[in-house]
Amino acid sequence: MRKKISARKYFWGRCRSILEKIIPETSFAYKIIYLNAVKFQAKKRNKRKDKLFFQTNIVDSCNLNCIGCTVFSPLCDGGFADLNSFEKDIKQIGILTNGGVEKIVLMGGEPLLHPQIKDFFEIVRKYIKTGEIAIITNGILLLKQDVSFWESCKTNDIKIYITPYPIKLDYEQIIKIAEKYSVDVEYFYVGNKDFFRKLPLNIEGKGNIIENFKRCTSSNTCVALRNGKMYGCQTIAYIDYFNSYFGQNFKVLEKDYIDIHTAISEDEILDFMCKPLPFCRYCEVDSMKFGIKWSISKKEIGEWV
Repeated sequence: MRKKISARKYFWGRCRSILEKIIPETSFAYKIIYLNAVKFQAKKRNKRKDKLFFQTNIVDSCNLNCIGCTVFSPLCDGGFADLNSFEKDIKQIGILTNGGVEKIVLMGGEPLLHPQIKDFFEIVRKYIKTGEIAIITNGILLLKQDVSFWESCKTNDIKIYITPYPIKLDYEQIIKIAEKYSVDVEYFYVGNKDFFRKLPLNIEGKGNIIENFKRCTSSNTCVALRNGKMYGCQTIAYIDYFNSYFGQNFKVLEKDYIDIHTAISEDEILDFMCKPLPFCRYCEVDSMKFGIKWSISKKEIGEWV
């Protein structure tokens, strides 16, 4: 298993790092390059996947609370997944997929905040025998995990993805411990990420559903499972936190998700996820903001709209 980062990902990560030094994310040129790359990949949005690839929060809150968090973690308090409900959902996924998926990602918020995280690992592997199982973490709590955590990661073949925010973290020590227990660790990109993009939400919901779906990088990619329902993206799944905190009314319709317990097959879910959803009307793809400097959220509505 790979312990740090694959040669291919490292190569492209370095290329991107070099490009961003030449053409910074705060520049107009970067925006043009990015939007053209998204346009080039638009056809993939409607292409049905062969196997399920989804994310699910086991903790909705976070210990970092980044500005503009796409799952609204700064706006919630707690949100710890229930083991029994989680097992019910994963068991159903196992039935629908015959125990094989492309990937399941346990995330948040910050998943390492959950005191029963090892139990989630065991439940997933109990019903999902083939496919990648991973967690996404900011890494802050990794060095505080005991031996049983690392052994559980190894036994259940859990991969760890670290999002390298510009914070002080002993990555070398994390890698050293992971290597000791033969646990696979990777980063999403090489080096710290100082700037982010913002896809604004439109309160009026007058966006072009089809065009937004085709040009959104979350479409048919960031599928989210929450409480027995599979949503087209994380924003839809967790918009209730935004609505509650800011007194808004972004509506989630029945056509924005599929109930996995009434779905008759994996194909039904895959077909559903490669089609535009009513909620896409709330996104403003044409108004995407670039060069948003990473910081801690101030819980201001302008971070999302």
